[in-house]
Amino acid sequence: MLEHQVEDLFDFYGYSDLYRRFRYPLFVSGLLDKASTEELEDFFENFSFHDRQPLFDEFRYWFQYFLVTRKSFT
Repeated sequence: MLEHQVEDLFDFYGYSDLYRRFRYPLFVSGLLDKASTEELEDFFENFSFHDRQPLFDEFRYWFQYFLVTRKSFT
């Protein structure tokens, strides 16, 4: 996924601040490099971070958990 696509999805789901905090760790970790826009959209539709500000490691954990469970149901 391209950087502007990631930023647009974070913005669309109301996570602009989260994206600004995670932009560098997302780039360095490559967490979203092979993820599709559909996977990130599904993740944001099923997980909410509006009530707290997670650390990047927590976000990475839940995103990877989501991807693994998503694959086992498809």
